[in-house]
Amino acid sequence: MRIAQFTTNSFDEVYVVFENNTSLWWLKVLKSGFRHCYLLLPFEDGNSYLELNPFSNQLSVRIRRNTGIVGYIDYLCSDSSRQVVRAQIEIAPLKCAPLGLFSCVEFAKRILGMHSRFIITPYQLYKKLKIVGKKS
Repeated sequence: MRIAQFTTNSFDEVYVVFENNTSLWWLKVLKSGFRHCYLLLPFEDGNSYLELNPFSNQLSVRIRRNTGIVGYIDYLCSDSSRQVVRAQIEIAPLKCAPLGLFSCVEFAKRILGMHSRFIITPYQLYKKLKIVGKKS
């Protein structure tokens, strides 16, 4: 019997990955390059990431590790069809988040602690994160 080793890892930063996933026909109405988003949370060891990828039919949870000379984030950035944005996880106000349909954007907003009801597409989330990133 294998016993799992657990670490206590406090996540305060995250990488939001935006990509051109068109596995569902209706995603084609969204801006090209910003049709899906998911999150990578770095572990303290600096060599692995917790990937949280909300699909329409299930939530995929994986551990991604750096392999070889190029790190996993650099590998993702090397593909021109992806955008990767580093963001901070904020403490959300102690009130219910606005109701919204479960989507990759809504999932990312909940993890990031964002309660903006007007951010509903991956591109809107990308623009918000880029503006916030410039101020800090």
